[in-house]
Amino acid sequence: MANPLPQLPQLIGYALVAPKLKVMYVPTTKVACSSIKLLLSLSEGSHNQEATQIVITPNISQEQTIHNYRVHGLKRFFDLPAKEQWQIITSPEWTRIATLRDPLSRAYSSWENRVFLRSPGTPAIIIERAPDILIDDKIDVAASFQHFVQQFAQDHDSFMADDHFRPQFNTLYRDQIDYTHVIRVDKHGEMDRLAAILNEKSGKNLKPERLNSGLGIKPIQVYNKETADAVSGIYAEDYRWFDFEPHQYSQPTVTLVLDPLQTALLHNLRETTERLTYMSRSAFGRVGFRYGLSQLRKSIWIRITNPKAKGDTRLLQW
Repeated sequence: MANPLPQLPQLIGYALVAPKLKVMYVPTTKVACSSIKLLLSLSEGSHNQEATQIVITPNISQEQTIHNYRVHGLKRFFDLPAKEQWQIITSPEWTRIATLRDPLSRAYSSWENRVFLRSPGTPAIIIERAPDILIDDKIDVAASFQHFVQQFAQDHDSFMADDHFRPQFNTLYRDQIDYTHVIRVDKHGEMDRLAAILNEKSGKNLKPERLNSGLGIKPIQVYNKETADAVSGIYAEDYRWFDFEPHQYSQPTVTLVLDPLQTALLHNLRETTERLTYMSRSAFGRVGFRYGLSQLRKSIWIRITNPKAKGDTRLLQW
């Protein structure tokens, strides 16, 4: 295994740690990360149900609050001392978990969540570059997704600014981290296998819950051969590293048009999400000074106790 030290600053933005269980989990967006964070935090005993009622991040469902560290209660890798970080990623006493999902399925799920449903936090440039494609004022889901893929293929950087669209390899660094378990969440029984691993360590009997599920649209309803080939090319690195099966999409064209009621409901959902985001920003404005002051104190303490830590990423978290 290659020495992971040069990549530690990139890894630490993602990894979560359950110290009691001695488990490290590197979340990958749109790879069952909501369900796994809940399962891991329940196994660790760190889940804070009361916090789901008071967090002010813009979540379109209560299920999504699991991404807030006050809710899942797990340790963030970047908060740990470097010596402890190294122990976690090298020691045989630690369980290191990575998760994977078919790139084409993940790409559609990411588009549905970030672009089609306009999930909070989606960069404006992505929504601008991937507008709805309409037929008689009704949204053609397949054509809208295909247009997104065309734009994505032409300009990787603009879209990969959002981590939902980055290759899974860019999150997992498989060549540098020695994972003890790699879970294919889209394979039957794999989530149950993960639950069994955590249950054995925790002595509990938990079952995985399906959170943050999509609209129920299947990839075969939106992919044609051209689009599937383009997405496979975008994620060629994932195919090389993780041996995903080649896609089987052969149809030249596909169409999936919403009816007028479905189109109206989608617009209402987007407007609700936009209002929710505005309210969240207003709430952050009220507490921002207090939070900023606490982070300033933390940064000063790090500098005093470790003058050489100018590059410590904890100094950048506010």
